[in-house]
Amino acid sequence: MQTINHWPDITDLGLPEPVAHDLYDHLLEPFDTEFEAKVFWEEAPSTIIILEPLDSIKQLEGDEIWKQLKFVLTYPEFTTPLKMDYQLMLAITNDSGSGTYLVIPPELSHITSDHLNSL
Repeated sequence: MQTINHWPDITDLGLPEPVAHDLYDHLLEPFDTEFEAKVFWEEAPSTIIILEPLDSIKQLEGDEIWKQLKFVLTYPEFTTPLKMDYQLMLAITNDSGSGTYLVIPPELSHITSDHLNSL
């Protein structure tokens, strides 16, 4: 699993290239320029959680990432498919517009808030 708390460089995402580009396009979507996106992320930092196919969600139980995962899965602002059957979810976490992005690989697409609650 990766957790990124700053505006990412596309090469830092650790995803297959088509997925990384697709994610980056979604991150840029609300802005006119990459500069605007970077400024926003400095003022209202967000988090990107990238799950990896072999991640054990059970091992996260009780820590801060667990809480963020549950929040995104329970209160998503949107869910959208990414290339290669990955999914992207976003939950807005405060009034300034900060949020948590969750990238889910196809191997973990079964994860839901109900699934986390049953662990």
